[in-house]
Amino acid sequence: MRTAALTLTSVLVLGLAACSGPAQPAKETAAEATPAAPAAAPAPAVVTLPVVDTATVQARLTPDNTLEVLTFAPAGTTTASGEIKGYKAPVYAVPVAAGQTLVVAFKSANTSLYMNVTDAADASGAAVHRGEVDGPNATLTAVKDTTYLLQPFMVRAAARRGESGPFEITVTRK
Repeated sequence: MRTAALTLTSVLVLGLAACSGPAQPAKETAAEATPAAPAAAPAPAVVTLPVVDTATVQARLTPDNTLEVLTFAPAGTTTASGEIKGYKAPVYAVPVAAGQTLVVAFKSANTSLYMNVTDAADASGAAVHRGEVDGPNATLTAVKDTTYLLQPFMVRAAARRGESGPFEITVTRK
């Protein structure tokens, strides 16, 4: 009986091996393997911009200034253009979230025009970028949620003479 059981087991094992088909080829080596699809990049963090307190900002401006809030994607670029006539000039408010970098490029053919950048939260009104000294381009990284004010202006002597000039400001938040 024991031989019969052993023989039956042998037949079953051999029969199953024969039914399984031909031997499988060796696994591919790492060099031959098809590359896997790259892992999906993590979704970008949603940036929530601070709300511009227009009443507070307006209180800091002169009667010659007009306020314009620049609205564009939290991580994007926009361009504003305008003209300064004497002391009359627009002021642009740009909200920036903590950790974001603000890049501003000021262009004008009139060599009497410049742009300052101030932090609206700073009651002293001190410029964080002074166009006459620091040049036409500014790069600022916000350490906290804030609103930057872009203030194009004409030098005093030219403004007194009532000169005017066009300008363009390109603003990027990243």
